[in-house]
Amino acid sequence: MQVHSSHMIVAVVLLLAACGGERDSPQPAGDSARADVSAVSSAPASSDPRAAIFIEKGCPQCHSISALGVKSPAEVGPDLTIAYTDVRSRFNMELKDFLQNPTGTMQIVLSSQIKLSPAERDSIVEILEDLHEESDDEEDK
Repeated sequence: MQVHSSHMIVAVVLLLAACGGERDSPQPAGDSARADVSAVSSAPASSDPRAAIFIEKGCPQCHSISALGVKSPAEVGPDLTIAYTDVRSRFNMELKDFLQNPTGTMQIVLSSQIKLSPAERDSIVEILEDLHEESDDEEDK
């Protein structure tokens, strides 16, 4: 049980650091360290209008969405481009169900860091499903 608890503590600390927690902690000296911190704080740009909801909600703090041209400065979580199938294979549930009742790290994030209304959740699921279908269409060509 001790090993499991320590892994959970490490995961929570990493999550908080990646998602903007503890921003007032001292930073190591050096220009590159300061640049990395400011990169995490700034929102990634995308020319695809579908990226707006992800950027607004802060998803790119941890996740890239390569199909939408969104690059996470931290890249702590998986690329959301593949979330539609990734959630099914990793958690044995549909994406919509996972976002309504998340597990693991996302349970912490979606209950404390990122609040999604049902309409926002539906929009995100629809966009990620569209990205999945677009990817399948590309593979068929």
